[in-house]
Amino acid sequence: MKILHLTPGCFDKGGISRYSRYQISALREIVGVENVRVLSLLSPDEDGFETSFETSWCGAGGAATKGTRLRFSLQAARQAMVWRPDLILCAHVNFTPLVSRLAKLCGAKTVLNVYGLELWSGLSSSRRAHMARMDHVIADCHATADHVVAEGMHPHQPAVIWDCADLERFTPGPPPPHLFARYGLPDLEVHRVVLTLGRLAVSARHKGYDRLLEIWGDVCNRVPQAQLVIAGRGDDADRLRSKAATLGLTGSVTFTGPIDEQDLTSIYRAAHIFALVSDKGLGRGEGIPLTPIEAMASGLPVLLGDEDGSPEAVDGTRNGIVVSPRDLSAMTSALVQLLTENDTVHAARSVEARKVAEERFGYKAFVEKHRTLLDQITRLS
Repeated sequence: MKILHLTPGCFDKGGISRYSRYQISALREIVGVENVRVLSLLSPDEDGFETSFETSWCGAGGAATKGTRLRFSLQAARQAMVWRPDLILCAHVNFTPLVSRLAKLCGAKTVLNVYGLELWSGLSSSRRAHMARMDHVIADCHATADHVVAEGMHPHQPAVIWDCADLERFTPGPPPPHLFARYGLPDLEVHRVVLTLGRLAVSARHKGYDRLLEIWGDVCNRVPQAQLVIAGRGDDADRLRSKAATLGLTGSVTFTGPIDEQDLTSIYRAAHIFALVSDKGLGRGEGIPLTPIEAMASGLPVLLGDEDGSPEAVDGTRNGIVVSPRDLSAMTSALVQLLTENDTVHAARSVEARKVAEERFGYKAFVEKHRTLLDQITRLS
């Protein structure tokens, strides 16, 4: 099977790019590197992954200009007509009008990835119509798949293939000593540390950084040794820093700035709890966040919200707590509970966090789910 993979990007550190990188790697493993061609609309830039990733073509200049989109479309048409793929995988619903036309050119089957936010935040009638024409849909979680079904967006139930973490890379263990000085992290022997990590961007306010700051004073009143670490960069970082200062939290909140990819696995180990209580609404939300999965693989219990795919990362109370992002009192109580559990209970939750990550979000399972889907497509051809 020859597969043409069209993605908005696989070089930046956003969730779609990470999903694309894992998916492309899985497809190359299943059908062979020579049978997967990847076109990326966006090119590498200084804020992206430090490690390289091979593509057949990518845009230039790091921005999706009209010219870049045109060249992307022309390159995709050339691949469809000359290379004649058996399958075109569309990594974003915005590409569906193009993919529909390409499929007619070469007779390829089509697969669309959906992640959540793009489906309920202003999806055009044209893209919605072309989405319905895709042969298969992959949803990143059951919450996203349920939305597709509830809104009648596709005639068939999407296949659910959860995002994954590299379980060999993200593992429990002590953080390296250099990490604390590099990012100004609190001492784990003295403090009880809650970590949240992601893009500190206006477009990512649904991830709940404001909510954490708003309850943090109450958390500290009940757990004096508590420290909050907010890791990442973005266009909303300065506002969040100012808010923390205004709330009098300077002594109990650390902003690390950007995390180098080589330190990403270690940063999770420099905390006791991971928190990401996200909400959902017009222009807000996502399917299932990747950072809690990486945190669980690293042995951290998690506090997550109940409005998106996040609850799919929590199995009962084994590895964390799920709360409503609308209930700040419940968030506070849950964090206090996780921070004050005795060492035995905390250690048990940490072990279970890793186990749940292994059961649900390993790369091997990710590969096998793609293999099953490709086998299904082959049988139906």
